[in-house]
Amino acid sequence: MSKRDSYAVRISGLGEGDHDFSFELDRKFFALFERSEIGNGNVHAEVTLEKKQGLLSLHFSLEGKVEVVCDRCLENYFTDITTRQTIFVKLGETQDEIEDDVLIIGRDDHEIEVSQYLYEFIILALPYQKIHPDDAEGNSTCNPEMIKQLNAHRAKEPDTEETIDPRWDALKGIIEKNK
Repeated sequence: MSKRDSYAVRISGLGEGDHDFSFELDRKFFALFERSEIGNGNVHAEVTLEKKQGLLSLHFSLEGKVEVVCDRCLENYFTDITTRQTIFVKLGETQDEIEDDVLIIGRDDHEIEVSQYLYEFIILALPYQKIHPDDAEGNSTCNPEMIKQLNAHRAKEPDTEETIDPRWDALKGIIEKNK
């Protein structure tokens, strides 16, 4: 029995209709994935298997918090995630994924391993830019020492009142003559 077997949805022996499965995804779950950008979390996943004649569909509902690295200060923080996704399952000769949301499983398969889907849906639910949220007063909650270092190395903005290069004055004169 592999570590991922605990994240399988049983399909054999179930009648038509909806069947609910529940998973708690924590540090042990995220440790299953090499080079994961998430090291810790507490996500509750509900998976509903909708079984109809000749068609199965898996409806995923994930909600919780995951620990990510802040893009600005490089410290870990928890961010909320919420997502709902659906995968359609068809029966075939061999297991295959023909589209992002269509999976083919063998006719003799008794369960569907969903850990990879759970992980991918969590990754897709992460914000594009992972930055500590501001506090109630609108101030950054990032590491103040890192912000201080970033500001010290920030490129200086050009002074708008700086004198214009005299070579441009000559070009302006040509433009004015041609008007």
